[in-house]
Amino acid sequence: MKEFIKNKTVTYNLMSFTGFKSLVVFALLLEAPRSYDEINQYFKQHEFIKEAVSVDTLRVYLTSLKMVGCEIVRTRKAEGGKYKLISHPFKLKITEEQIKSLVKVYKTVAKNIELHELIILEKFLRKIASIINNPDLTEAIDKMSLCNGINLDLAGELIRHCKNKEQITILYNSPKSGDKEIEIITDKVDFSNNKLYLYGTGLEYNQYGYFPITRIKSVLSVQMFKQDVSNLKTITVGYELRINPNEVKLTDEEKLIDIKNGKLLIESTSSNPFIIKQRVLSLGAGCKVLYPENFRNEIIDTLRKMREEYING
Repeated sequence: MKEFIKNKTVTYNLMSFTGFKSLVVFALLLEAPRSYDEINQYFKQHEFIKEAVSVDTLRVYLTSLKMVGCEIVRTRKAEGGKYKLISHPFKLKITEEQIKSLVKVYKTVAKNIELHELIILEKFLRKIASIINNPDLTEAIDKMSLCNGINLDLAGELIRHCKNKEQITILYNSPKSGDKEIEIITDKVDFSNNKLYLYGTGLEYNQYGYFPITRIKSVLSVQMFKQDVSNLKTITVGYELRINPNEVKLTDEEKLIDIKNGKLLIESTSSNPFIIKQRVLSLGAGCKVLYPENFRNEIIDTLRKMREEYING
C-alpha cells in the first residue's frame, strides 16, 4: 500500500504473482481454448506481466484453477494441444424475480438515454444472457427490447456516419425490387412507431427519406466528398392541431407557428411530401391541413378512399 501511494503504479510487489497470472489464464480460457504458445504470447504483451513462463510454471496456474473447481483438459495434438475450460464454479445465475427487476430497469433507463447508449446496453444484456445461457432471460430481453431483430453493430456504424452527416452507399433489401444499392447523405438514426430508421437525403430522387434498419444489409462505401443538396426542392405544409402543447413532440421537419384558441398551428417543410403526408395521417382526427390547397385536397382524397375501404369491407 505504501508503494502504491508513493508511486501510483501497480507492480509485482502489490499482487499475488501466482494468483494474478492464474486469473489471466482463466480469462483467456473463458474466451477460447489456448495453446501454451498463445498464452505466452499474451503474457509477453501484457501491461504488467511482460514475460513468458515455462510449461511447468503454467501447470502451477492451471492446478490452482483446478483446485478451486475449474475443469480443464488438453485437446489432442491434432487439435492444437490446447488447454480447454470445460466448466467452472463462477457461472452467473439469475432468478425469475431478478429478470423481472431487470426488465423494469431497462424500460426506465431506455427512455432517458441516447440511442448509442441504448445499443451499448442491449449488447451488454445480450452478452450476459449468452454467458448465463438462460432462455428465460433471452426471451425477456427479446420482448422488452426496442432493438429486437436489429443488427446492433450495423446500427452503431450508421449512428457514427450520421454524426458527421457522411455520404454513404448502403445495400438495401427493398420490398419491391429486392437488394439494391442506395446512396444517401446521412442525417440521423431514430425511432418512429417503435421501429428504428436511418434518415437522410437519398440521391436517387434527391429527396429526404427514411429506411428501416432491419432492411439495411450493410454499408458498402463511404464517399470522401459529399454532394451539395442545399438547393433541394421542398414543400411547406401548414396544419392545425387540437391538442395540448405539452402532449405533442414536434419532428425535425416541424415548427410551431402559433397557438390560438387551444389550437396549434404547425408548419412542416420537407423535400419529400410523403413524409409529411404520413405525419398528418398519424395525427388522426385532431389534425386539419390548412395549406397548400393541392396537398389539402390530396389528404381529403386519401381519407375518402380509406373511408370507402372500411365501409365496403
